[in-house]
Amino acid sequence: MVNRSGFFRAALLFLLFFLATGSWSQVLAQDDATTHIELILDASGSMWAKLGGSTRIEVAKDALGKIIDDLSERKGIAVGLRVYGHRTNDCKDTKLEIPIGPMDEKKMKAFIGKIKPKGKTPIAYSLQEAAKDFKKDFTGSKVIILVTDGLESCGGDPCAAAKVLAEKGIVSKIHVVGFGMDKKSVSKLECIVKPSGGLLLEANSAAELAKAFDTIVKTALDTNLEVTGLDGKGKPVEMSVSVLQEGDEVLSEKGQTVKANLPEGSYLVRATATETGEEIFFEGVDLVEDKLTSLKAVFSIARIRVRALDSAGKPVRAEWQIFRKDAPEEPVVRFSGADWTEKALSPGEYTLKAHHRDTKVTLTADAAPGNGETAAVELVFAQGKLLISGLDSNGKPVYTDSYVYKAPFDRDNPDEAARDGGNKHEYSLVPGTYDILVRDHNTKVEQWIRDVVIEGGKTVRKEVSFSQGTVRLTVKGFEGKPVYFFTEIFLSPAEENDEFVHSDSGENEVSFPIVPGTYDVKVWTEEPRAELWEKGMEVKAGATAAKSFAFPAARVRITPPKKGTEWTYIFVDVFPHPAGEDDEAAVSEAGAEEHIQFFLVPGTYDFRIRDEEERETWMRGIELAADEKFAGEVKFED
Repeated sequence: MVNRSGFFRAALLFLLFFLATGSWSQVLAQDDATTHIELILDASGSMWAKLGGSTRIEVAKDALGKIIDDLSERKGIAVGLRVYGHRTNDCKDTKLEIPIGPMDEKKMKAFIGKIKPKGKTPIAYSLQEAAKDFKKDFTGSKVIILVTDGLESCGGDPCAAAKVLAEKGIVSKIHVVGFGMDKKSVSKLECIVKPSGGLLLEANSAAELAKAFDTIVKTALDTNLEVTGLDGKGKPVEMSVSVLQEGDEVLSEKGQTVKANLPEGSYLVRATATETGEEIFFEGVDLVEDKLTSLKAVFSIARIRVRALDSAGKPVRAEWQIFRKDAPEEPVVRFSGADWTEKALSPGEYTLKAHHRDTKVTLTADAAPGNGETAAVELVFAQGKLLISGLDSNGKPVYTDSYVYKAPFDRDNPDEAARDGGNKHEYSLVPGTYDILVRDHNTKVEQWIRDVVIEGGKTVRKEVSFSQGTVRLTVKGFEGKPVYFFTEIFLSPAEENDEFVHSDSGENEVSFPIVPGTYDVKVWTEEPRAELWEKGMEVKAGATAAKSFAFPAARVRITPPKKGTEWTYIFVDVFPHPAGEDDEAAVSEAGAEEHIQFFLVPGTYDFRIRDEEERETWMRGIELAADEKFAGEVKFED
C-alpha cells in the first residue's frame, strides 16, 4: 500500500531541487546563482477531501514542513508563497502571503500551519498575479511550482496565462503538481507547463518519478555540458536547447548559455534560435564525468531595429510588418512598438511597413542586414494634435468619451479617425478637418464640435461643458454599521419594466454624477437580503442630493462541532419558518471555522445544518429582532 503523505513529500522535494532550475548544476553546484521559487498552493474547499488516511491539506502541510526544513539549510535559493482559496469564496482570492526572498523557516511554517481551505480554484488569475511577484532585478532562474488538487473553477484560462508568463520571460519554468486527481483531469493541466518546458507530476503515482530519482543519484555535481548561442559577429543569441539520448529527451532548457550535468554517455544536442527557429545539431556528443564539453551554436542571424516618429521628432506607437523581398505576400513577423524595437531575422533583403493607428497612415522602407549586422530604420508620420477636456457644472474635470470623424460627418457612412475615454483626450491626427462627438460617460449627454481644422506640428485645444448634479447615498445595516449595498437609479415615476439610468455599489456610501432631474432610487443589500426605495428624488445642477437608508438586521453565528482539534466543515441553509419539504433556501453558507456568520432580516427562521458525511440537524422557529445576536452550536446525532 502506498504511503501518500510520504510520497507527496518526496515528490515536492524532488520538484523543488531538480525542476526549479531545470538544471542539476544550478542547484547543486552554483551556490552563488540564486534560484527564485514561488510556490502557489491550492487552499480551495476541496482540499478537505480525504487522501489516504488524512486530508489533502494535512498531507500538503506535512510535506511542505519537511521541505522548508531542508530549504533553510541551502544557499542560493529564494522562496515565496502565494495561496489561493484560503480567505473567501471569491474568484479573486489569491495573495502573495510571503514575498520571494531568503527563507524564513519559522514565518513560513507558522503561516502554512494556519491555512484553512474554503474557496474556489482561480488558477489563471493566480498565475496572472504571480507575474508581479518576480522583481525585475531578480537574476538566475525564476520558477513557479503550482500545487493543485483540481482544475480552474473561475472561468479563467490557465493555459493562456502560463503562455504569457513563459513568452515574456517573466518566469523560466512553470511546474505543476497534481494530487488526488484522476489521470484525465491531470492531463488537462499539461498546457500550463508546456510553454516553459516545465514538468507535470502526479502525487499518487510513484512510477513516473522512479526514473527521475535514479538520474539524480547517478548525476555528478559538476557541469559537464555547456552550450552557447552566438550570431555571426559573436553576439549572444537566445535559444532553446534539447539533449536527447536514444531518442528520449533528457534535458530541455532556454537561455543564451545553457549549462547541464548529465551521466556519462553519447548524446544528440539540438539548439534552436528563439526568434528565427533556425536549428543546429551536434551529433555524437560524448560526455564524461569531471570534464567540460563546450559547444558553440553559431546561428545566421541579422537584426532590424525600428521606430516611428511624429512631426516633432517624438516616438509614437506603430504597428509593423516585415516582409522578405522575394515573398511579399506574407509578413515574416508582426509587432508593435512605441520606441526602438529590435527583431532578429535571417540575413537578407526585407521590406518594412509601419501603420500609425491614430493617423491611419502606412509608410514603407527597405533594409538588407547581413549575418551579425543590425539595420536601423526610422519612419516619420506628419500629424497635428487635438486636446479635448470635459468639464462639469462647476468647471471641474468630468469623464467623457469622444469620437473623431473626418468632416463632414455622414451618419450613414461615418469615417471614424479615432476615439478615446477619460477626463482629458489627446489625439494625433493627419492634417485635415474633423467633426468631434463628446459624450458624458455617466450621464450619456452628447455634444458636437464641428469643423475642427488640424495642421501638421500644431495643437488645437477644445473644452466641453456638461450640466450635472450629484447623488450621494449612505447605507447602514446591523447595529448602524456600514454595509455593502447595490443601487439602481430610474427616471421617476419608475414602471415595473423600466431600464435603470445608472447603477452602482459600495460599502457605506456611493456618490456619482447624474443629469439634473427627478429619479426613483432602489437600494438593496445581500447581507441581509433586503430592498428599499426612495421615490421622487430631485437632483439639481451643481448640487448634491443626499439620502440615507437603514437596513434592520440580526447577526447569526453557527458553531460547528469539532473532530479532534479541527472544526467540522458544515453547510447551513436558512428557510423562512415554517420550512416546507420543497422550499428553496433563502440563504446558504458553509465553512470549517469557529463559527459561520451571516446576517438576516428580522423574522422567524428554520436552519438546516449538514456536514460532508450527510449528517443533518435542524434549528427551528428561531425568532430574530433588529440588532439581535443569535449564536447556535451544532450537534449531530451519531
